Amino acid sequence: MLRPPPFMRDRPEPASDPLSDVLALLEVRSGAALRMTAGGPWALRFPAYPYLKFIALLRGDLYVQVEGDAQPYRLEAGDCLLMRSGRPYIAATDPALPAQDGVAHFAALRGDTMMWGDPDGADRMDMIAGRFEFDALQRDLLEQVVPPELHIRADAQAAPALRALLALYGKEANAPDAGARLVTDGLARIALVQALREPGSAQHGWLAALADQKIGAALRLLHGAPERRWSVEALAQEVAMSRSALALRFRQLVGMAPLQYLQAWRMRLARQALRAEDTPVATIAWRLGYASESAFSAAFKRSSGCAPGMYRQKKRATDAARARHPDEAITS
Repeated sequence: MLRPPPFMRDRPEPASDPLSDVLALLEVRSGAALRMTAGGPWALRFPAYPYLKFIALLRGDLYVQVEGDAQPYRLEAGDCLLMRSGRPYIAATDPALPAQDGVAHFAALRGDTMMWGDPDGADRMDMIAGRFEFDALQRDLLEQVVPPELHIRADAQAAPALRALLALYGKEANAPDAGARLVTDGLARIALVQALREPGSAQHGWLAALADQKIGAALRLLHGAPERRWSVEALAQEVAMSRSALALRFRQLVGMAPLQYLQAWRMRLARQALRAEDTPVATIAWRLGYASESAFSAAFKRSSGCAPGMYRQKKRATDAARARHPDEAITS
């Protein structure tokens, strides 16, 4: 059996870790982070956002009402909230209060530690809020893996470590020290892993599938050997399920059939290799288990809308333009 090539994984066989595989493709990295202290009643409205947002509440109570949700999230001291839906939201001490423009509110404040109201009052609230950035080309993968909002309560297994990570992240994100960006990128990835592997963090979807004893095993097999010519029967036998039970349970949790998932994952690996390497297309095809370059090219064109060589050329041109003009929004 062919072993996955270096561009697919960076750890020894036979380990298979789908969550690490996914986060590697997402290229999660650091963004901004702020420590905030406030007192008294307030409510702030924020617009849609294109990144992963987080809130770690250190003291007090906070309500977060996401647009479209029937009920707000109530955060208590020690809670953390991870948000990736991108929907506008309101953060407030009381959800009944009229909300003010949050962007204008923060633009009027100064300093790395934001303070407003009476920070010495009995109703003082302390929190760390910020964002993690990721490869925008992988947004659909992010949406497949990460729930729209993930509320991790103070008594959850992951909460203490996550709060400590986010506190350190907030400190380093605003530090001028050498190597700060490297540290914050690493902290961002670790904090996200800590949040996503919290037991029971998702009741359905990809994370729930990974936590499921049988379907999680199937995902690890597919990620561990994407080049293998899997059949549903062979996969079912490996995880000790019937073919029909595996197909049904996999679709219920993941949202697609096992071989459809395998095909989609192969195409993600192919796109990453075409962007990041000079590996010949024929070699990529062979590594991913295709019998010929033409079979791979046909599958890639169905998935991505263009031939592998053209995709490589276009994406590298786009990446080069981003490198030359990092502050400009470039879409492709």
